[in-house]
Amino acid sequence: MQKSLSVYDSDGSTFAPLVVIELVSETKEEAIAWLLNRVRDKQQDGGAELLVEQLTPGAQGTEKDNPNVYVVGASWQRLLYGAEDVGLFKEFNDGSMRGFTYANKHNFKEFQGDGDGFLSMAECQYIIKHELDNLRAKDEAHVPGYPKMKLYPGKSVIRRMQSKGILVQVFPLHEKEELKRLSFSWFKKIKLSFQPLENHRLESTFQNHLVLKVLVFNFFNCFASLFYIAFVMQDMVLLRQSLATLLITSQILNQIMEAFLPYWLQRRRNKKAHKRMIKTMEDKELPLSEQVKLEADMSTYLGTFDDYLELFLLFGYVSLFSCVYPLAAVLVVLNNVTEVYSDAFKMCKVFKRPFSEPAANIGVWQLAFEAMSVIAVVTNCALIGMSPQVKSYFPESETQLIMWVVGFEHFLLASKFILTFVIPDVPKHIQIKLSRLEFESLEALKKRVKPVYKRLTYRV
Repeated sequence: MQKSLSVYDSDGSTFAPLVVIELVSETKEEAIAWLLNRVRDKQQDGGAELLVEQLTPGAQGTEKDNPNVYVVGASWQRLLYGAEDVGLFKEFNDGSMRGFTYANKHNFKEFQGDGDGFLSMAECQYIIKHELDNLRAKDEAHVPGYPKMKLYPGKSVIRRMQSKGILVQVFPLHEKEELKRLSFSWFKKIKLSFQPLENHRLESTFQNHLVLKVLVFNFFNCFASLFYIAFVMQDMVLLRQSLATLLITSQILNQIMEAFLPYWLQRRRNKKAHKRMIKTMEDKELPLSEQVKLEADMSTYLGTFDDYLELFLLFGYVSLFSCVYPLAAVLVVLNNVTEVYSDAFKMCKVFKRPFSEPAANIGVWQLAFEAMSVIAVVTNCALIGMSPQVKSYFPESETQLIMWVVGFEHFLLASKFILTFVIPDVPKHIQIKLSRLEFESLEALKKRVKPVYKRLTYRV
């Protein structure tokens, strides 16, 4: 949590700013007052029960600055109740993972005192976002000051205002002290180690279909020419040269387009603000107002889709033709080392901080990588069978060569599937913890259902 940056609530208490809400500068006062009241209202009254205050302009503020920028936070008690509402899992004293409950808070590991520091900043921001998204319209017919902006009971207020252009953006703030610590650790490690037209019911279904289409397109776009050179032209020298050219060029371009170009554009847009920041930080820490302005102008991180796609293509370059160009693995390892730091740099300096999104696994990408590994086995066995060294062992019978290659390929695939079956996807100790959690949930449900059943039986 941010200890150095704090703002004063209306009652005089201070709170750490976690999330920023920006409205358009022409927003009507009655709409602003209504939204802020809904954010501050008690939960039993349909509010979010959060702390929100207008961002105070810094000393370098200008008339062009948007006055309708507000920072949102919450008390530690409210965040702990929110952790229970969202079903946040934390480590229990016995080592198991359990859904956090406020009544049982002292039995969770690392919970001390009033719980300050128990939740990470990402978890706190996720709770704030969850509560803002759950602000629902009650009996209001429209947003105050906007008669044409109809409200419907039970619908999200935040999403309605975003769709109508009143609410510009909602984004979480970076924790500058934590970024400094991470930057130091990165430097130390380097020094020491050297689909819109489809109507899907679920977001996961939409993402799966999108990934499938993009993967098929990129697979043919990136590897079709290499397959043609390998199996039609059968020119291994040209295949090796083409693979090296594509691999090195794509890595260099990706690094430039993903990190350095966006950072240069960001620095160019915020040149004046950056100078003010340097002047301000000569003697003291960057003010909250300046930090909010800098992060508000950053680009929005659109998700991990492009990062997974890049890894998938690199995995294809390495695995599909590894017997022809073994050096590809070394180049990709070097790329991955630099990618770790460039991605961290990109997330901290180029993009707004994204809200954390819980995920059970990597979804359809797991299936994509497994399919690529199967294709790679077939491709490499075929390339090995086409090499002159292997053909020399079968000078008279090409059929025997094909049988040996197919047999070896089947052996490798069988070994892969056996290992996949033998090695579980979920470690044994995690399975035990999940089973224990399921058992405890069933026992708790039985205790709740039993009194209800007795009352119903008594009435009958």
